[in-house]
Amino acid sequence: PPQHNPVLQPPVSTQPGPEFWCSIAYFEQDVQVGEIFKVPSSCPTVVVDGYVDPSGGARFCLGQLSNVQRCAASERAR
Repeated sequence: PPQHNPVLQPPVSTQPGPEFWCSIAYFEQDVQVGEIFKVPSSCPTVVVDGYVDPSGGARFCLGQLSNVQRCAASERAR
């Protein structure tokens, strides 16, 4: 059988990658709660949870986000 040698393609871009690869916005009903959380490119994965640890790096914790107009349905979902 003929040998298949893959052709090496040049990189798509020589520019450095973005500082942040992902942005997360948290909503309750149709209202955004808190700031947009940006995930740095140095963190290839991010965990979103309901704990109250300070968000940063690879973890976005919803527990510290307060909403004075939070309804009962949002409270149960959290």
